[in-house]
Amino acid sequence: MNLGGLLSNSFMHSQVYPPILQQVRETMVDQMVKPKEVLVVIDENGEAVEEHFDDTETISIYETMRETLIFLTNIDTPAMDRVI
Repeated sequence: MNLGGLLSNSFMHSQVYPPILQQVRETMVDQMVKPKEVLVVIDENGEAVEEHFDDTETISIYETMRETLIFLTNIDTPAMDRVI
């Protein structure tokens, strides 16, 4: 068994990756795109109606960022709780 690889992996996981992943979490939360643009308008009957604007690029980016944040949360849930 190769203990050298195991020890370097342990060092990477405990010392190198956590600060990098914390920066990734904070950046992603700060730069998170809005999922959809919704405009509330009053129709001819005087009722409030939501109009949804489909921007497939923004929705795609949002879904990718959401999935990434889910993976980061699964890796280290307490670290995600510390994101301000």
